[in-house]
Amino acid sequence: MQPDLPTTDPVILRTVPHRPPILRIHTIVTTAADSTTTAGHEPQGPGALPWAAGAIEGLAQTAAVLLGCLAGPPAPGAEPPRGMLVSVKRFAVDRDPDPRAPIHYHVRLVRRLGPNALVAGHAEQHGQRLCGGELTLWTNVGG
Repeated sequence: MQPDLPTTDPVILRTVPHRPPILRIHTIVTTAADSTTTAGHEPQGPGALPWAAGAIEGLAQTAAVLLGCLAGPPAPGAEPPRGMLVSVKRFAVDRDPDPRAPIHYHVRLVRRLGPNALVAGHAEQHGQRLCGGELTLWTNVGG
């Protein structure tokens, strides 16, 4: 059974173009100079992705929030933030999530090369690691 989901943070809605069932994250837990943690639930039912793909998507969405926060608020009339996942490396799924409990996605910026960003991240639930790996993303903000 899908839990009642919290209202999604406006920063997430502004930064991540996806909506349910692809949107994985709802709350920004912490954000710092080089890292962000978000929380969300794995969608169930029609349109839901298999966990491995959903896990990568949750990490990519958290990376989008991190990169958007690093860029700061958009200037009036500026092009909206855009980005895409370029590659996934050393990604491993350790276990499936409990669909009733929130998943925490942790992402850390490893380095920025112009419009590209390398991030390392993992997802956990109840203090146990669910998956993790490295993502390369392209974005039109920052860099």
